[in-house]
Amino acid sequence: MTDRTDFLSHAWHTLVRAIAETGVRAGLYKTPETIAKSVNRKVRAELKRLAVLLRRLIFLMALQMDLTPLTPRPGSNYYEPKKEDAEYRYIFTMVPAPSRPCPHFMKGPVTVPLRGPVPAAPLIARWQAMLDTLKHHKRRAKCLARTIQRWQTAGEARPHVPPIPHAHRLPAAIALVSGGLTVQLIDALKRWPDSS
Repeated sequence: MTDRTDFLSHAWHTLVRAIAETGVRAGLYKTPETIAKSVNRKVRAELKRLAVLLRRLIFLMALQMDLTPLTPRPGSNYYEPKKEDAEYRYIFTMVPAPSRPCPHFMKGPVTVPLRGPVPAAPLIARWQAMLDTLKHHKRRAKCLARTIQRWQTAGEARPHVPPIPHAHRLPAAIALVSGGLTVQLIDALKRWPDSS
């Protein structure tokens, strides 16, 4: 697997399978109303680890993209009134402005969390967001590549990519992808202009 595209395809398929299996093992595809606390804790931790790997993989894909320079767009002056705004009318609202968060000293005593199952909706939403990112990974990588291009022209410092902690606890295939992604990212970031 000396070719970088081979590594990317292998890492991609490994992450897709791991994210899908995590949701299927927890039964998230059935969209349950509640889920056990222990399952929630385990799946949330697993999705958090996989999200770091997914972000790194998309970052590596973005670093390898060759983008054409953007054509400059005509600027607009914020302070110049537009012709559409000439007919603007102020509307008095009857709803009060939304309140800000309550200060901690005004809050009552902390309640003990209840025993039993917890709602599964936040976990399902996180899993669905990761599946959506997998579906639109090329668009996300292109958007990130444009952001990286802006960072490099602005002279931003090179990002630091530390190894993922506790990689020995991951399954073997995921741990290999984790180590490989770290090495590939460090190698790809060597082309970043030195700002020091």
